[in-house]
Amino acid sequence: MRRALIALPAIVFAFWPFQAQAEPQPGLNAVGYTFQPTGLPERNDDLYPVCGLEVENNINRNFNGEPFQDCGYDFFMVHYTGFITIPEHETIQFMVAADDGGTVNIAGTEFGTWNLKGCQWSQQVTLNVEPGSQPLDGWFFEWGGGTCYMLAWNINNTGWAIVPDEAFTRNNTPPTTTTELPTTTTEPVTTTTQPTTTTTEPVTTTIESTTTTELTTTTTTVYTPPVTSTTQPEPEPTTTTTTEPEPTTTTSEPEPETTTTTQTPDPVVETTQPTEPELPQSTTSEPTPTTTTPQEPTEQPQPEEESQPATVLSEEQVDTAIQELLQDITNLPDDQIVEAINQVLAATPTSEQATELATSPQVLAAITEQQAEAIFETIIVEDLTAADGEAIVEAVQDAPKKVRKAFESAINVFTGLFDSYVMIGSTIPVDERRTLVAVSSTLVAVGTSLRRRNQ
Repeated sequence: MRRALIALPAIVFAFWPFQAQAEPQPGLNAVGYTFQPTGLPERNDDLYPVCGLEVENNINRNFNGEPFQDCGYDFFMVHYTGFITIPEHETIQFMVAADDGGTVNIAGTEFGTWNLKGCQWSQQVTLNVEPGSQPLDGWFFEWGGGTCYMLAWNINNTGWAIVPDEAFTRNNTPPTTTTELPTTTTEPVTTTTQPTTTTTEPVTTTIESTTTTELTTTTTTVYTPPVTSTTQPEPEPTTTTTTEPEPTTTTSEPEPETTTTTQTPDPVVETTQPTEPELPQSTTSEPTPTTTTPQEPTEQPQPEEESQPATVLSEEQVDTAIQELLQDITNLPDDQIVEAINQVLAATPTSEQATELATSPQVLAAITEQQAEAIFETIIVEDLTAADGEAIVEAVQDAPKKVRKAFESAINVFTGLFDSYVMIGSTIPVDERRTLVAVSSTLVAVGTSLRRRNQ
């Protein structure tokens, strides 16, 4: 009877409603490989030596200055695997940016490009995919020069945005489900056993002697416990009573498990871009700790010390300011050069004026990265002469890395005017790199033709 009572709480727990949810593991698995520049690399995990393993928190990275583990700056490939959480939607579009090659496969649909190029967005793809966790497979390779690999989505035509970190997981995360199991109620059966009284009649034996032995009559009442979890009090026997300890039944109400459900936040959508997003700043896949350096208390700047020009210069005044700057530039500190360039840029200089600044090594050595981007974006490459291109290369080649990055980002160096320029991370000039690209493309085409003939 005790065993039956002890098993009862286990039965209660077994029929309690339960919840099940997989614990999400944020990020994507990433494996790096190195390859030889004999042709475009194949998207295969078994052909190349491994050079690094990381967990990337998104697909939004610029590998310039921060190489992938031990993979170096050129001729490497990275394979991303994991899952992407698709939010509720009516329509959803994707596209990927890469320099050089980059593709993404979501739920069996692949998009992107696998060739040599600068950082640019692929064709937009509309996916017919259910909300929830969907498998993702991404490949990226870098040949030389600049790099980028980014994934963007457009949900319900509200605007393009980089897919946020919280959308990526390394494991499949199905939605939380609650399963109600049927409850079975068993009515207790009460059996009442009446106590049994046994009476033994005295027996008298007479022996022909002087002694008579008289037997003693004993009445014994045996107590039988009822077969039920609730014990009714039994009448006390009038003679000998044997008391069995009454079993105590404790029914513990189970505490329901609390399951924390991670809701996927609604994506942050930029609505100011009607078509394609501008190339956003790439972020590092591994979170970088922020170091705060205490600043020494300084006096608040006075209004007269602000560097904003009071008036905007005319085109003739810009010409004069540039000539005076270039004449005295060897005697000027960097802050005065920066201030003079601010005045010039505020007046929206012409392409010729921007070219004058871009051919001055002293200007490029002193200006900020934002000023360099503004200068190079103002230059109209189609209006440049071969001499202008060589002069720009001579000034930019030895400029700070931030200026060279701005140059490679704003100007297409493969137009033929900058053939002697050596890009960041590369060891050969642009004209030799163009030749390698052409040879690689030919080898790939020949290899494809041979494979087709052999099939």
